[in-house]
Amino acid sequence: MNKSLTIITEGGGAFGFGHITRCISIADCFQKYGFLIKFVINGDGSIYSVLEERSVIMCDWIKYKNRLLEILHHSSIILIDSIAITNKQIMEIQSIGVPIIFIDDEKRRNILEKGFVVDWTVLSDKKDYFFPKKKKVVYFLGSQYTPLREEFNAAKQNKIKENIQTIMVTFGGSDLRNLTPIFLKNLNDILPNCKKNIIIGSGFSNLQEIEKFKDKNTNLILNATTSKMIEAMQESDLAIASGGQTLYELAKIGTPTIAILLVENAKDDTLSWAEVGSIAYIGWWNDKKLIKNLGYKINLLKSKKKRRQMQDCANEYINPNGAKLLVSSIIKAL
Repeated sequence: MNKSLTIITEGGGAFGFGHITRCISIADCFQKYGFLIKFVINGDGSIYSVLEERSVIMCDWIKYKNRLLEILHHSSIILIDSIAITNKQIMEIQSIGVPIIFIDDEKRRNILEKGFVVDWTVLSDKKDYFFPKKKKVVYFLGSQYTPLREEFNAAKQNKIKENIQTIMVTFGGSDLRNLTPIFLKNLNDILPNCKKNIIIGSGFSNLQEIEKFKDKNTNLILNATTSKMIEAMQESDLAIASGGQTLYELAKIGTPTIAILLVENAKDDTLSWAEVGSIAYIGWWNDKKLIKNLGYKINLLKSKKKRRQMQDCANEYINPNGAKLLVSSIIKAL
């Protein structure tokens, strides 16, 4: 058997890096089963900081559909993780006859006639997102299938301290809504003596604005490696983050988190984590009461007991071997 996995996704300044990082987790697991991995990414040069030395074809596969189909004909399995892809294009890819894994956790289109549908959103296994279920489709639903990068799987949980001494701020790889300087400015007032780890992604264009509000307690972490992200999460007593894959990584490390919504496709992840009690949700990025809500939640989370409860809730819904469970289940089904 030609054991090759081709991953179709998007990422970079306009899209963020969440889709790429979660695909890396799945790809690394397939690689252990002897698969050759190829990424086909609609994006920009900033993605290379995340992908390192992996095999990548940079291609606007929405525009150049025939080019994509040519690449896919040499695959034994196809993984699709995209918001931008159209239903028509999914059906065209399916007509090739190669098994498809579709991460369908946002629009929940349920369009595949055969193959594998994956949605590891917290509580997705408890809700009727996919109805009716297709007979020739295998569904992997629920956060037990969450693929985390290997470094996160092995990482230790942070320790809940008596007081909030360090706080981290992470708004993805590009800070789409330019929130980092706003939050840094207000954290200087809310927690003046607190150390602040500010994550600066490779897609940021607002570094000069952020530096205006840097004080002696501010640590700017540029283009953070996976190990640097883990270190920042482990060190922090509290995180402020936007939704998406980062919330699952914070849950694994056990960092109590205040979450903000930046985009519609992160809504289910964010609200589901809030529903199970592992994050404190304060609203959409453009909510007029956002900073007021931030101050209120920080004051509430000064309680060690409350932060411990959030960590315990996260532990119930995160599986450190989610990628392994997902990939081994797919290979067994094949």
